[in-house]
Amino acid sequence: MTATTDAPVRHRTPRAASVVPRGAARLLRVELRRNAMPWILPLIAALFWFDSYRPSTGTALLYGFRTYWNMGQGHTIIDFGPFVAGVAAWMGSRDGRRGLADLVTATARPRWAAQLATWAATAIWAVAAYLVFVGVMFALYAHQGVGGTPPWWWVAVGAAAVTAFSAVGFAIGAYWPSRFAAPVAAFTGFLAMALSSQTGFRDTSGWALILPTNSNGNFDGNAGSDSGIFYPWLPDLPIARILFLAGIAVAALGLTGLPARAGGPWLRRAAAVLTLAGMAAAGTGIGLASTARLSVHGMIIPALHDAANDAPITYAPACGHAAGMPVCLNPAYGRWMPDVTAALAPVLAEVAGLPGAPVRATQVAAAYPSGGDGPPQPLTLGGHPPVLRMRLGSLDLPGPCGFCDGPVTAKQFADQIRLAFAHAFVGAGMGSGSPVQQAVQAVLLQDAGIPFAAQPRLLIRTNGPGPAPGSATGPVYAAARRFATAPAAARHAWLAAHLAALQAGRLTLGELP
Repeated sequence: MTATTDAPVRHRTPRAASVVPRGAARLLRVELRRNAMPWILPLIAALFWFDSYRPSTGTALLYGFRTYWNMGQGHTIIDFGPFVAGVAAWMGSRDGRRGLADLVTATARPRWAAQLATWAATAIWAVAAYLVFVGVMFALYAHQGVGGTPPWWWVAVGAAAVTAFSAVGFAIGAYWPSRFAAPVAAFTGFLAMALSSQTGFRDTSGWALILPTNSNGNFDGNAGSDSGIFYPWLPDLPIARILFLAGIAVAALGLTGLPARAGGPWLRRAAAVLTLAGMAAAGTGIGLASTARLSVHGMIIPALHDAANDAPITYAPACGHAAGMPVCLNPAYGRWMPDVTAALAPVLAEVAGLPGAPVRATQVAAAYPSGGDGPPQPLTLGGHPPVLRMRLGSLDLPGPCGFCDGPVTAKQFADQIRLAFAHAFVGAGMGSGSPVQQAVQAVLLQDAGIPFAAQPRLLIRTNGPGPAPGSATGPVYAAARRFATAPAAARHAWLAAHLAALQAGRLTLGELP
C-alpha cells in the first residue's frame, strides 16, 4: 500500500466585493475620527441659536410663523453653508497641502475613492449636526406648545443644501490644494447665500423659486401660518429644490474624479457620467420650479403634485361663545379663544336680530393671494343662515408678532377683528366700499368701542379698507355722526329694513337717517 500524501491546503482569496466594502468602511471610520468638522460645530451652534432660533421665538406659537424666518428664508442653511464649505475645502486640500498627493496616487486604492471617503465623513458630520440642531429647535417648540406640524420637507431641503455645500467646498479644495482654499470656499458660500436671499425677496415666481432662501410660495405672508394645521405642507417645491441641490452635489463630486491622478480610464469615465447626471438633475430641478404656480395653499408643480396633498387635515374644533353665538376654532388656535370671543362680542351684540346677522362663527384656513386681487378678506359672511368665516391666520395674533413694531395687544387684535367684521357685515367686499357702507361701518366700530377719531389710524395700521387715511372728517364721517345720534332702536330698525340694499351698494349717504 502506498501512503497518501496530504493534499496541500488551499487558501481562498477573499472576493473583492467583500474586501472593498470592509476596507471602505474602515477608511470611513478613520476619516470620521480625523475630520475637522467637529471643531467648527460649536461656532455653528452659537450662530444657529442666535440667528435661527432666537428670532423665531418672537413670533406666534404656530409652526408656520415660527419657521418662516429660519426655514422659509433659509437662515438655518445660511448658518451652516459657508462654514461647511470652508471645512470641506480644508479637507479636500489636505493631501495637496501636505505634499502627499503623489504618495496617495501611487497606492492600490484609487485616489478618487479615498477622496470620496474623506468627503463622506465631512458630509456625515455636517448633515448629522444640522439634523440634531433642527431637532433640538423643534423639541423646544413642542415644549412651548407650538401648534401645527413641523415642515419636515423643508428640513430635508436644508439637509440637501448642507450636502451640496460640502461637495462644492470639497471640490474647490481638491482642485486648489492651498491653505487659502478654505476661506475662499467659505466666502463663496456666503456670497451665494447673500445673492440667493436678495433674489428670493425680489422674485416671486420662475426659476428663482429654486433658491433655498426664497420664502415665496409655501411660506409667503401670513397665509403660510395655516400650513400643517388646516392642510399639509405641500412637498412640490421642496422636492424640486432637493433635486436641484442633490444635482449640484453629485456634479461637484464627479468633477473631483476627472483628473488623471484620480484613477484609471474607466473610473474617470464614470466620474464624467456622474458629473453630467448631476448637471441634468440640477437643470431638471430648475425647470420644474419654473412651472410652479401659486394655489390657495402654496406652490404647486404640476409634474410633482399629488392630489392627496390637497385633502384638508381633519380635526375636532375647539368651541366657545360670543354674545350667545357659537364660535369654533382649530385646536391649534385654541389658546386665542378668549381673545376672539371678547373681540366679537360687542359687534355681534350690535347686529343681533338683524336678518343678515351670523348664527355661528367658524375658523377657515388662511389662503394665499391669487391673481392680482390681493389676499382674501380675513372675515366673510355667507350662507343660509349666515355663517361668519374667520381667517385668523391672516391677522396679527395677540402676543409676539415677529415683523410687527412690537407685541400685539389684546386691544389691537380686537380692533382688527371688529373692523374686519364691520367691513364684511356692510358688504364692502374687497374694496373700501361705497360711502354709505363706510359710514355704517364707522358707526358699528364706534358702538364697539373704537371712536371716530381713532378709526383712520386703525385703517392705516391694519392696512384694511375704509376712507382715505387722515382725520375723521368729510362727508362719510359727517353722515356717520348723524346716524350715530339716532337712538339705538331706530338705527337697528333702519338696518333691518335696508340691510339688503346696503350690502348691495344701492344706497347713498342722503338716505342714511
